[in-house]
Amino acid sequence: MKKTFFAFGLAFILLVVSSLFVSQNGIVYSLSPEEQYQENQKEIQELEKKVAELEKQEKTLASQIAYMDSQIKLTLLKISQTEEEIVMLTSKISRLEVSLDFLSEALGKRIVATYKKADFDNFAMFLSSGGFSEYVTRSKYLKAVQIHDRKLLITMEETRTNYDDQKKEVETLKTKLESQKKLLGKQKNDKEYLLTTTKADEQKFREMLASARAEQAAIEKILAGLGNVSKIGPVKAGEAIGSYAVYDRANNPGVSGCSSGSHLHFEVVKDNNRQNPVGYLKNISLMFEDRVERFTPSGSWDWPIVEPVRITQEYGSTFWSRLGYYSGGPHTGVDMVSGAFGSPGPRNVKAVADGTLNRGSISCGGNTSLKYARVDQADGIQTYYLHLN
Repeated sequence: MKKTFFAFGLAFILLVVSSLFVSQNGIVYSLSPEEQYQENQKEIQELEKKVAELEKQEKTLASQIAYMDSQIKLTLLKISQTEEEIVMLTSKISRLEVSLDFLSEALGKRIVATYKKADFDNFAMFLSSGGFSEYVTRSKYLKAVQIHDRKLLITMEETRTNYDDQKKEVETLKTKLESQKKLLGKQKNDKEYLLTTTKADEQKFREMLASARAEQAAIEKILAGLGNVSKIGPVKAGEAIGSYAVYDRANNPGVSGCSSGSHLHFEVVKDNNRQNPVGYLKNISLMFEDRVERFTPSGSWDWPIVEPVRITQEYGSTFWSRLGYYSGGPHTGVDMVSGAFGSPGPRNVKAVADGTLNRGSISCGGNTSLKYARVDQADGIQTYYLHLN
């Protein structure tokens, strides 16, 4: 009777303890959160495919709004997925914490007691056994428990390490969640801004798109040396080379086919490769219009217009370039105006460095032309000043 009860009790203990540690990753949970996570992942993949397809479609206001709506939905799904990950991981950490603390204490005491019994009570166990065979069986059980306890402690230590890693992962997920929420806010604002700017008018959007692409085509021709160009002569840094034109599309929409408003488009080319002007211009206090990514200049050149300088479009991937304004390419310069918001400043344009001044113009958007200046510098750099009078 004693033998049967001892064997049953030991088997029950091992079953309970083993069930708590089926893997290094900790306790087994219900699969429903994971299944939900997988379903969410499938939906995200399908939506990503839809977003990619929409991006390839011909740009219209309707297609762009559909694209933005899909992006917003995709970001919402990713936020939901990240929140689910945080909940699952936090729950897992909480259970692991309780289980590890309990088992560490319980098993620690049991191992000490077991080894004491093995060291000092072997003879007593032999005497209390029903015979040599039962003594051998009890000894095997005791050794099995000791081996299992050692393995269990190793597993517990590995799980505790994993527990620490999971806590760090939760913090990483929380940071990711904040970034996703900021992105969602930006995407919603971008959609609202586009609708406001175009007045939700398909024709207006098409006109703005055509104007931007006409400007892009004209700039490419200018950099290729096409159009009418005249060499003027030497120019010093800071000397006036013209002024950027006034374009009032609201009252005179035919004034230029390649500018949606008054601004200077400034480009830098070195060894036939476009450069980010931000790396050449001085770090001054700047103002930025809506949808413009902030940046910090890091060069030595004075700015080509009078301060205060307001940036209307940055270099590279911009809100407008992502709308397909430049046929999928980046914005290749920095657009700027002088003066604070609601208070236009002088439109004077000056050279940023010493060099040889050239003036030119090229057809842009039908009967209109884009006028510009180019300064060829001794260091192999060319600076371009577009949309001049």
